[in-house]
Amino acid sequence: MVKVLVQINSLALGGTQINAVDLAAEVMHYGYESVLVGPRDTIPDGPSLFEIAKQRGIDVEAFDRPRTTLEGALLMSKLARRHKASMVHIYGSWTARPAWWGPCLGGRRPLALTIYEMAVAPETPKSPALIVGTRYLLEDLAGRVSGVELISPPVDTFRDDCETVDTRHFLAMHELTARQLKIVMVTRLDEDMKATGVEHAIEAMERLTATDAVLVVVGTGDAAARLARQAEIANRRQGRKSVVMVGPMSDPRAAYAAADIVIGMGGSAARALSFGKPLIVAGEFGWYKPFNPQTSKELFRNSFWSDRSMEKPVDRLVSALEEILVDPTGRGELGKFGRRFAVENFSLAAMGAELASIYARSLREYGFRVWSRDLSGEISSIRRWVGATMEPVVRGTRKLGATAHARTMQNGGRE
Repeated sequence: MVKVLVQINSLALGGTQINAVDLAAEVMHYGYESVLVGPRDTIPDGPSLFEIAKQRGIDVEAFDRPRTTLEGALLMSKLARRHKASMVHIYGSWTARPAWWGPCLGGRRPLALTIYEMAVAPETPKSPALIVGTRYLLEDLAGRVSGVELISPPVDTFRDDCETVDTRHFLAMHELTARQLKIVMVTRLDEDMKATGVEHAIEAMERLTATDAVLVVVGTGDAAARLARQAEIANRRQGRKSVVMVGPMSDPRAAYAAADIVIGMGGSAARALSFGKPLIVAGEFGWYKPFNPQTSKELFRNSFWSDRSMEKPVDRLVSALEEILVDPTGRGELGKFGRRFAVENFSLAAMGAELASIYARSLREYGFRVWSRDLSGEISSIRRWVGATMEPVVRGTRKLGATAHARTMQNGGRE
């Protein structure tokens, strides 16, 4: 087995982290054994990535967050030596420099970089194999010297299938019935990116004509308490429990399987399609679009996300929900189309094979020549940092010199 050190930026439950675990499990079939490492200060109080990794048979280790690039380089070198890693894979561009300066220094280990954000920063290293999750980034970066590869955030279409999941315990635990129309959101409840969509969905529940529909929200985050209060107010106004706040689940498959409609973005939207559920894609700032044969290419190209907004977003969400809720036959057709789309476009088996091929190519081709593509840029960064650090000292020295000169002049040239 070839050992791969994989650094992730959080040990909390989240799309990118779960993708990293799933892909690590999948590339084992191709002879790659991964150990995932992440900062200790991101471990949540409740369910974490450790539970997901244990289910998949993947090792995860926490480290104390380094304060500088040098500390990070030393830490990553130590981890690579201890785990006898033959290559390093980083998720997120902002932690690539410690790996480049540390375990990959001089090209002694290949470096691969996955960026599942919506943009790639200009200062991102040029030497690593670059993996992105959106087709528009693949197109935008087509001229990159070291190339760019597309690996869509993967979905395990074998596990994420209604045929493999029993929903009865989940429904009973949250006092839901099979007959209720369930609108499900599985998401981080964070103020950044996610909370707006949950707010709009709670508001939408008070406007739906389908009075037996219920919104089921799975997840936690820094906006959880505020959103729970909003849900309580909505329930009180309607005189029924139209919004159910489930909290975090390390395995939310039962929530997806129980859904009649899913509202989601990114990886959550992709999993909804794997479960054969009608999907309304939620943008970051209040933007909603149903997934169907007419919109599928556009939504997939943007990884089921948007940074746009729309006028009267709650009204648009209500309209999209009601169009699907009133048509059970249409829901079934949308679900079948979504399931086929998931299997064909982002199944874990296909994405794992692609990652394994990138690992193999990196091990063959990465060396000092490739590594050194970033050398001049790194030297320039160091010079800028030294210049910025020294500037206050120089200014202070000049000021002291000027003061001393003034005193000398005041004393007739004697000091």
